[in-house]
Amino acid sequence: MRISPDVLRAAASDSASPTWAVVWEQSCHQGTCHPDSAALLPWLAETIAGFVGDQREKPLALAGFIAVDAANADRTTFANEIKALRALAVDRLPQASDDAAFVYLLQAICGLEGNEVWGKELDRLIDGEADVHCPECDEETLVDLLTGEPEITPGSLSERTYRLHAEAVSADRGAVAAGLARLFGRMICPECGAAFDIADNLAGVSRP
Repeated sequence: MRISPDVLRAAASDSASPTWAVVWEQSCHQGTCHPDSAALLPWLAETIAGFVGDQREKPLALAGFIAVDAANADRTTFANEIKALRALAVDRLPQASDDAAFVYLLQAICGLEGNEVWGKELDRLIDGEADVHCPECDEETLVDLLTGEPEITPGSLSERTYRLHAEAVSADRGAVAAGLARLFGRMICPECGAAFDIADNLAGVSRP
């Protein structure tokens, strides 16, 4: 992967520049970032720090995707930049421009922390649905994360998932909090009647 210095300069000078599309396309493809894209983390940390307000949101989403796919050696090399990027995402989160931006920032924080599942899968909340596989019979069910079927009951929250839900509640993001409650809930398989946690059985979910 090699992005022209002219493209990087243009992107750094304007958060709305069309060159950002080139940076995204050259860095990530179909949900996976090129291993060499980790080299962009210092540039992203410096560039995003120079932006203000909602200008930071989309670049931070990119930083999260890149960081979560970075090799362990690169995460060590760029530890200071990753820490700085996480701080920028945490700082922006309460003022996110809308619910979608809030979810992408939460996902970016997870990615910058190295969580290989929620650093990639949390944006299912934006789509409002998730495919799950029953762990007993392998039946696939489409779960509506906003309203409707199937019926979801509260599930057990890990420390991380509890924190994500608490962030949404604290920021008065009711729709996001409700979606997270369903994503981290339990359902009954319509085929065999087995009860299982939705988040643990997402179809095609990213796994460490």
